[in-house]
Amino acid sequence: MTSRRPVTAVWRRLIAAPSKEKTRPNPNQKFRRRIVYGSKITLGAALLLSACTALTGLSKRPQDPDDRRYKVESVRFAGGSGVTLAGELTMPQVGGPFKAVVLISGSGPQDRNEALAGHKPFLVLSDHLTRAGFAVLRYDDRGYAESTGDYDTADLYDFADDAAGAFRYLESRAEIDDTAIGYIGHSEGGYIAPVAARQTDPDFMVFLAGAARPLLPYVVATQTADLMRAEGADEALIDLATTQYQMGSAILAQKAPLSEVRENLDDYLASQGLGRRDRRAFLDQFATRWGVSYAAYDSSAALRALSNPVLALFGETDLQVSAKEEAPVMRASLRHPRSEVQVIPGMNHLFQPSQTGLPSEYSEIETTISVDVLNRISKWIGTL
Repeated sequence: MTSRRPVTAVWRRLIAAPSKEKTRPNPNQKFRRRIVYGSKITLGAALLLSACTALTGLSKRPQDPDDRRYKVESVRFAGGSGVTLAGELTMPQVGGPFKAVVLISGSGPQDRNEALAGHKPFLVLSDHLTRAGFAVLRYDDRGYAESTGDYDTADLYDFADDAAGAFRYLESRAEIDDTAIGYIGHSEGGYIAPVAARQTDPDFMVFLAGAARPLLPYVVATQTADLMRAEGADEALIDLATTQYQMGSAILAQKAPLSEVRENLDDYLASQGLGRRDRRAFLDQFATRWGVSYAAYDSSAALRALSNPVLALFGETDLQVSAKEEAPVMRASLRHPRSEVQVIPGMNHLFQPSQTGLPSEYSEIETTISVDVLNRISKWIGTL
């Protein structure tokens, strides 16, 4: 029996202000905090469904488009609760009306390119899809970059309202086939899309490393265990961290005022040996409208209720969303006969080729998104 009490904090908002430097940073400067095992909280053991990093100012990547020879339009449209979202709509130069997609980013405040780890995944994805003949709308998250609103006070349903607002904006455009609009959600975006679908009836959806099981506690606990194990943590500490997430999630799921939930969670964290500063940091991440909304959200039921086809892609080496745990649940949950679940060998959370899947490698890999993955997405959408 160990006397160490490591509650593993999963930081949802690890993104710092984007760096303005154009050179590659010191490779020893990791974008997440090192895991420290001992009597205190183990900071940064997981990144909670996002590839969050402050390393956004790196040099150009090979897949960043040089010449976007298609229509590129800066747009603004209404999100939820009075928010105005800013983004970019890309369309082929000729033809139409076009089949279209809304891109939904993962956790943490993201710009329209989902810029992270020195990569711009959504820029690369939108370029590929537009060249394949589709219209693509991507946008800055509320309260970030050029969009209005407050990111920090938003919950799952606020983000879903924003995605639905993007969908409705596409419906309003004459160049878009309003019977052929879908969502592509990366990571947490895979949770957001089914909620947005309740009010917009998309023609299709694509989940890129989108989990099927409830975020709290299951996905977070698995993510934490996988990352701790990859860092060489003792199995007893991993089991302890998993138990602590289960207990903390149960507290968040209480049907009580947020102030009471926060107090109860604070008491539990104190019982686990955390000091005031660490407790406050944990509470600010989880004892929020966002945390409470996910603690009560039944993602599997939401997936079973979908009436549209879904393509769900998982990376075999992903340490943030486990293909081993999520793919079987996703297959069992999706009802449409044209839905597909694919586990792609050798791919990490960003669908980069990776043997280890460690988040620390994201910025070191030159590929932004595997070309094979890009082709799988465009081919599947094109056959619908």
